[in-house]
Amino acid sequence: MTERKGRILCVDDEPNILRSLTWLLQKDFEVLTASSGQAGLALIEQHDFDVVISDQRMPGMMGSEFLHEVRKLSPRSMRIMLTGYSDLQALLRSVNDSEVFRFISKPWKITELPAVVAEAVVIARTHPAPETSTDTATLPAPTASRESILLIDDEATLAEHLTQELGSALNVIHARDIGEAVAAFDDNDIGIVLSDTRVANTDTTALLRMLKQQHPSIVTVVYTAGTDSGEVVSLINQGQIFRFIPKPVKPGVLVLAITAAGRKRQQLKANPELTRRHMVEEIDQVSKQAFNQSLDQLTRQAAHAATQRPFLQRLSGGFRRLFGT
Repeated sequence: MTERKGRILCVDDEPNILRSLTWLLQKDFEVLTASSGQAGLALIEQHDFDVVISDQRMPGMMGSEFLHEVRKLSPRSMRIMLTGYSDLQALLRSVNDSEVFRFISKPWKITELPAVVAEAVVIARTHPAPETSTDTATLPAPTASRESILLIDDEATLAEHLTQELGSALNVIHARDIGEAVAAFDDNDIGIVLSDTRVANTDTTALLRMLKQQHPSIVTVVYTAGTDSGEVVSLINQGQIFRFIPKPVKPGVLVLAITAAGRKRQQLKANPELTRRHMVEEIDQVSKQAFNQSLDQLTRQAAHAATQRPFLQRLSGGFRRLFGT
């Protein structure tokens, strides 16, 4: 018996885009289309879709709003957003509310989109759907083995706030630069990472992406004062960032994000197969080289001070634990 093709729903208000998507995907998949978010939701109620692809800019219901509803109605469906990088806030909502699997830039590469859809179909069919109550759940009562959260920030304000608000449920570890962040993994089983995109004048995004590639059960929350749409796209596609918070960070928003991250971490620990739904793209060589150069610089600086030898040992141990080298 021949296995049923993956069922794909494509939603876009432009007929030519829907025709292009159908032409590109219909050879390998069963493709249904809708010209609005409302029409897409009607199809969601009638059919079981493996993958839902949506444009962001649509009248009536934006793609981020539509995929948020899809997440609730059909949590098994993998969600893909088509974007032109033009609306940062919409992208952030897609990360925070819809938990999209991939962003695909328009115009898409003719070989890229079918490959991403094929991967998403396999994941949807072979791995369990997550619970949809993450955002409203609270952290469990403290236990003897509290979850550890690594905060990467060169200031102490957030560390103090987190310890005050969530210290009874989480073990807060504060790293002031990338070197301290890597070294922290030598001593702690870290499940949640909270980081600015720049710490101590160093870009942290390569570290965050490499962490998720090597350790998919780590849950990452990112905040920043200034970023662009392209950076958000790379962080979700290569790092599967769980939440993205613009600065200035509101304390209440931060606590809600970390609480949700704690619940997601527990989900992933209880059901490791669920991590497959958060698979990332291979990180590019430029990012790897930039990260390695930053670590080399930190190591050379520390090597000049005898008092830093214990730190160098922790840095080496943390690096081995994280990346196996």
